[in-house]
Amino acid sequence: MTRTLSLKDARNQFSDIIDRAGQLSERVLVPKNGRPEAVVMGVAEYESWVETLELLSNPKAIKSLKQGLKEAKAGKFNSFKATFGKEQ
Repeated sequence: MTRTLSLKDARNQFSDIIDRAGQLSERVLVPKNGRPEAVVMGVAEYESWVETLELLSNPKAIKSLKQGLKEAKAGKFNSFKATFGKEQ
């Protein structure tokens, strides 16, 4: 969830914003002079976004993902047990 706080309110609530971002995956958009300037989010979410962007910028990874989706739609996949030798 993303909420917007004024710069003044964000300053006054910064500790709470950090706690909520890390624990609740809450994002806070902070405008300056009426324009969005910054977003505060938890580090786990940030790292997930960076990893996704890196994956999506790799043509080989995109090709592999598309191939995997195509095979899954065609029913060509193994069960968890067949792949890892145990139940999930």
